[in-house]
Amino acid sequence: MEIVQNALALNPQFFADLIGQNLMWVFIFYAAGHYFTGGKMPLFRGLVFFSLVWASMDIFRLTGFSVFTAAGIAMLYFLRMPVLLFLETSGGLAKYMPLAWGVTFYVVIIALAMGG
Repeated sequence: MEIVQNALALNPQFFADLIGQNLMWVFIFYAAGHYFTGGKMPLFRGLVFFSLVWASMDIFRLTGFSVFTAAGIAMLYFLRMPVLLFLETSGGLAKYMPLAWGVTFYVVIIALAMGG
């Protein structure tokens, strides 16, 4: 929630401090974006990974539950793998894999929040 508040307030100092104080994490997310996508647009992919981590931390803090339980991990795995395999094997849809990765994560969060 803090990042949203500062983005809406157009506070560049917050983002400069965030990046400056967390250089190790900036490098880790950049490296993850480079490694998991074969070097294609690593900065954008790192930002996708960062947004997943940041949003999940806020959601888990607000709701008091976590996807990282046995049922949550199983649901995440059984939903994500067919979607990603379909996108990977279909020719032109492989570029949507980061989007599918994020969407499946949020679908599982919604399903678990609704008692699934």
